[in-house]
Amino acid sequence: MDEYDAIQYLKDHPEEKERLNQITEWPEPEPIESELLPVYPMPVEIIPEPFKPWLDDISCRMQCPIDFVVIGAMVMVAAIVGAGCAIKPKARDDWEVIPNLWGGIVARPSMLKSPALAEILKPLAQMEVEYKALYDEECEMYQVEQEVFKAEKDAIRSQMVAAAKGKSETKMEDLKFKMTSTTEPKQPSRHRFKTNDTTIEKLGELLNENPRGLLVFRDELVGLLCSWEREDRQQDRTFYLEGWNGNQGFTVDRIGRGTIDTKNICVSILGGIQPSKLTGYLLQSTANLANDGMVQRFQLLVYPDEPKTWELIDRYPDKEAKTKACDIIKKLARLDFIKAGANEDDRPYFHFADDAQQIFYEWFTELESKIKSEENPIISEHLAKYRSLMPSLAVLIHLINVVSSECNGAVSSEATIKAAAWCDYLESHARRIYGLLGDIRKNSAAELAKKIIQGAVKNEFTKRDIYRNEWHLLNKDQTTEACQELVEAGWLRVTTKETEGKPREEFVINPKIKIPPKAQHEN
Repeated sequence: MDEYDAIQYLKDHPEEKERLNQITEWPEPEPIESELLPVYPMPVEIIPEPFKPWLDDISCRMQCPIDFVVIGAMVMVAAIVGAGCAIKPKARDDWEVIPNLWGGIVARPSMLKSPALAEILKPLAQMEVEYKALYDEECEMYQVEQEVFKAEKDAIRSQMVAAAKGKSETKMEDLKFKMTSTTEPKQPSRHRFKTNDTTIEKLGELLNENPRGLLVFRDELVGLLCSWEREDRQQDRTFYLEGWNGNQGFTVDRIGRGTIDTKNICVSILGGIQPSKLTGYLLQSTANLANDGMVQRFQLLVYPDEPKTWELIDRYPDKEAKTKACDIIKKLARLDFIKAGANEDDRPYFHFADDAQQIFYEWFTELESKIKSEENPIISEHLAKYRSLMPSLAVLIHLINVVSSECNGAVSSEATIKAAAWCDYLESHARRIYGLLGDIRKNSAAELAKKIIQGAVKNEFTKRDIYRNEWHLLNKDQTTEACQELVEAGWLRVTTKETEGKPREEFVINPKIKIPPKAQHEN
């Protein structure tokens, strides 16, 4: 189209001329981005040596960040060891830490977080199948022993009837003793390692049968977290808070079920969560004046960078590496901690070796200084949980080394140094995660900008048109902040429309913003 044709076209289409005039009056829209704080990549030297080939193989074949599989493996080991042993971080003090861990993967959908975690947990699934077969055999034997017990009771009862009638030479006192000394066979319990969905009443029963503890695995952690926020689920929240400590009892009273006393609850948690859903939950939980540190208990919650490249990998799994890892996990499940070098007590416990003790004291002193100087109270609360995190990781890494090399003794300096490095790595991820709350106005503006580009927002809209959709980070107050940010960035312009009542404020979208044609048509 030459210049003459263009002029003639605009004369014939005055609406197009008006649109072009409007475009020239609008500024170029500024980019709207919500930046993530930097994080440390997973250092290969902190991964337990016996697990490296197995974890690297899974990460490579799936083309997912190695953080996914390493975090899953460490939480799984924590669930297997659980309350079976403890570590006393100080040489003389009786401060005791149960090496229980909660963790999760923060990543957008389609990042393979669920398949990666499912692959890591296959050894647990395999052990549950094996122990289920053993349980079935024990149940068959129990049924036989139960019948023998009933027969013996019936025989004694018949003798008591005869003695009462004076037709038996056996004295009644002897028969009473015989009746009370006949013990009923113990009903077998099924050895469990994980569960996906359960009530706290049932979980309490499972924990009575599995005193080391259990892993609760959820594909989407936000569902579990949000369920605890409900007023009618506050006891569930308390149960899990106690379960994180790993050394507390719990009593639940229910009509129908009666009273369930759980001597010791130790619950590990693992799962995935999307960044947008995590941000919403963090906003809700940290704004709560009754903040009880639930989020801070997820010490192994990581938000790694997405891989910048992708490569098609189609190869057979490393069976040797997987077999070795599975063998270690099975040995941990039946490990005698006393034989592994733990001190005898009501609960076996480990100490640091002499050189490792000094490493811990130096690290612990630096941590306390960091907690006191930290200006962000949420970060400070999170770092405070590292007092138990570092010794927990140290004893878990030590136990992996113990069962893989058949050594024993106090927690080594090697495991202690790795645990300290773990804390540095995890701190960077904690700062990124809590950084999602750093500038809610910018994050809300980024969400609204995304909806505009997707064509989900009309060209002229009110704030109510936005917040009634209940979109992430766009409630009533956040929508106001987002609109103001986008006005300043040249994305929107404020107009006022006269109505029968008070004037109505509306926002017009900058026509220079590129919206897909299909979305424009739908809009």
